[in-house]
Amino acid sequence: MINSCRLQRPVLSLFQSANKLKLRYKLKYTGCRNSSSNSDDLKVKDNIYTIPNALSFSRILLSPIVAYSVINGQHSTALVLFSVAGLTDFLDGQIARRFPSQRSLLGSIIDPIGDKMLMGLTTASVWYSGLMPSWLVFIILGRDIILLCGGLAVKYKSLDRFSIKELFNIADGTIEVKPGWHGKVNMCLQLGAVIGCLGAPIWSLQDSTYLRGYLAITGVMGVYSLVQYILTYKKVMGKIHSEPKWMEESKKDS
Repeated sequence: MINSCRLQRPVLSLFQSANKLKLRYKLKYTGCRNSSSNSDDLKVKDNIYTIPNALSFSRILLSPIVAYSVINGQHSTALVLFSVAGLTDFLDGQIARRFPSQRSLLGSIIDPIGDKMLMGLTTASVWYSGLMPSWLVFIILGRDIILLCGGLAVKYKSLDRFSIKELFNIADGTIEVKPGWHGKVNMCLQLGAVIGCLGAPIWSLQDSTYLRGYLAITGVMGVYSLVQYILTYKKVMGKIHSEPKWMEESKKDS
């Protein structure tokens, strides 16, 4: 029970549209006392030394090593390390879901950072080495940049008060758009594309028609997924405020 807790700040009144837009809301509790149930929401703030966090940190550390190996032509080494790093991504998620004691606020932050570092650095290094076409790299990295900007725009309009610290505080209670099926399929295709391009010199697939076809499918799915996310962000933006919340309140005060 957390009846004795008070909310640090009110959450946006979008609960009625939560199911339609697949939104998830996170409440941040402070000043909690007499919590008899020791809820997971309270545990995760202090639970730093966990197996998922160690796996996420290892993925972050492996990312530049994978990129270095690719650039220096050590494709077999890079492929093995990339596969190991990808395995850590699968394991940390499974452990966190099955064992609540292994969940942490830190993990919710460094896990996506590790994912983006691994994919971003590996994709850039594969392109630099001439193993992946420029148009596909543009779609993969451009999609992530656009999604990041969209997330910041939603956060900007939802702020109670504006500050750079609050804008980039991803651990604070805010709106999170869950990935749809297209996002998950796109991620799987991207992983396959990176593995295929890394393995092309090893398996003599540089001129493979099948690999080129697979990369084309990956690119099309990336564009489709991006369009779907843009439409979702547009709906979210329309449901929040015509102006940022902090700006509306400042006008009222004046």
